[in-house]
Amino acid sequence: MPPWVASVPRSTLLTRRRAIDRFPPIFRCRNAVVATPPLLRIRSASTHVSPTAINFRPNIPPKNEDLYNALSVLSGTAEQYVNLSRLQLALRGLAAQDAVTRIAVLGLNSQVSAQRLARLLLADPLGKEEGWERELEEGNEEDGKAVLLRFGDESDAHPPSPLYKILSAPSRILGTHNLEVLVSTLNVNVSSAVTSSATESSVDVVLVPKLQATSARGLPVPYPVHKTLILGEGLDTAIAYGRFTPDSTRDLGDMVKVAIELPPPEKYIDPRESSTTSAVNVGIGTEALTALRTSIKNSTTYERGWFKSGLPTLSKWVIQDLQPTEPIKPAHKALISSITDEVEANITREDTKQLTRLASATDQQIPTAMIGYLESWAEKSHTELRDQLNEAFASKNWRKLSWWKLFWRVDDVGMVTEEVLERRWLVDAEKEAIYLAGRMKQASFPEDVRHISVDVQEDAQSPTTGSESPPAEPTMEKPRVEVSTEIRAQQPWPALISSTRASLLTETIPPLQALAQRLVLTTLSTTSLSSALSALLYVSMSSLSLLEAGAVAALGLMFSLRRMQKVWEGTRETWQARVREEGRMTLKSTEDLVRLIVRRSKLGGQEADDGVAERRAAREAVEKVRDALRKMGE
Repeated sequence: MPPWVASVPRSTLLTRRRAIDRFPPIFRCRNAVVATPPLLRIRSASTHVSPTAINFRPNIPPKNEDLYNALSVLSGTAEQYVNLSRLQLALRGLAAQDAVTRIAVLGLNSQVSAQRLARLLLADPLGKEEGWERELEEGNEEDGKAVLLRFGDESDAHPPSPLYKILSAPSRILGTHNLEVLVSTLNVNVSSAVTSSATESSVDVVLVPKLQATSARGLPVPYPVHKTLILGEGLDTAIAYGRFTPDSTRDLGDMVKVAIELPPPEKYIDPRESSTTSAVNVGIGTEALTALRTSIKNSTTYERGWFKSGLPTLSKWVIQDLQPTEPIKPAHKALISSITDEVEANITREDTKQLTRLASATDQQIPTAMIGYLESWAEKSHTELRDQLNEAFASKNWRKLSWWKLFWRVDDVGMVTEEVLERRWLVDAEKEAIYLAGRMKQASFPEDVRHISVDVQEDAQSPTTGSESPPAEPTMEKPRVEVSTEIRAQQPWPALISSTRASLLTETIPPLQALAQRLVLTTLSTTSLSSALSALLYVSMSSLSLLEAGAVAALGLMFSLRRMQKVWEGTRETWQARVREEGRMTLKSTEDLVRLIVRRSKLGGQEADDGVAERRAAREAVEKVRDALRKMGE
């Protein structure tokens, strides 16, 4: 008896023995108790989940890590704009060092011809006929089961699958290029209206074949591939395919190839390899292959029949872009580029749909009462802005700030201008905006105001009076007025008026006050210096009369006063124009904001805003994938 068995309690051994006895006889052995490790625990498969099965991340090659992470982000941000099956295929290709490439051979309404074509493309002409070839050649169409060809020996055992039948084929093409070939059908006997109304595009129909389980109920299972070869029989199937997928081969490059089985031409015509369509004759290709296998002397007959059947073009297309290159195969790179193009096209299509909905929303579709309240508020507010500011700038307090009164009123500049903004600048309009927000709440869309920020970014040019513009000393740049997140979170009404007033108080009044003080000091200094110079001249020059010496002082006094008048009056007029323009822009922005809220509420505005944010994030994710793909190619 092993030492560890003696250390295990007898009750534990009996418990394990009872657990082993419940196993089927095929899993038992005579020394099962002795061979069982001491830490073995019998668990039910339905209750035990490995921690690595959740959020499993494969060992990604370092060269593919950036692109893998970018695609993973794309799968989360653009899941409604991308085919997740194709995205998962791309991720699996990046997670492996030498990933498998999938090619689908789809027959239009018939799988037998597709199986025969796949056999001709993968068979070795110099070898004998294999068992997998006979199964493909004698395929039963009534079975309705797809066939998956993998590289390996024919004696390899594969687990049964309700979706497809796995055949191991020792084909040189499969082994050299690490290739898998799916043979199935593509049903085009449906109306184009059904196809166009489907949620998936025709590109997804071709590159993501649907496999139907034969013995289980459920929806078709998608099987994404890197490339698809479609085989039709006659012109009727080609026309039906064109109606079924009108955009399937557009801008897909070499990912889709359409082969139509037609009678062989009298004279061999070398087809263009870049063409997305090709003529083929499976019967002549089969005869040529049989002739070469019968005798090597028939090589000329084989070559003539092989080229006449059109199979060389398809053989080159199958192995095209499958050469192992750094960092990834061209076929896998084409798949990722196709995914990004598909996502961007779907986002653009959704943007166009939203813009069409917004453009079709007229005033008749918007609540008439709310628009009437808004227009009435806007009219009253603009009238208030004009009348109140005219009254304020004509008042006695404003006249106290005349340039010649600055010597004893310089400290009142901040108080007077602040009074104009707080008591005369859109006071009633702000109150009416709160009442308007109450009406909006009554109309069942009060929360939208908190989620929309408004930026006033236009740079209004302040008008100047007189022929001469004031000096560039008092520069008061126009600040960017925006609604802060804190204000919007606390106030369920448009806060642009209050935020603009606060910006004017903090950005324009201190420079105006500082300018007034600087002008007074400069004027007094200039006058004092000119007076001192006049006295010095009178004392030092005996020939200079008092009148002539006083002219110097008078000249300095007039220069300083003129400069003070010009700068201060120009700045004051600029400030008046600035205050009027800010008020006008604030009212216009508030009106546009409320109108937009009302319009979007009619169209489900909050959902539209969320959709815009999602599409913006999806576009950014697409750009990151393209940047990572571009860096890999450098």
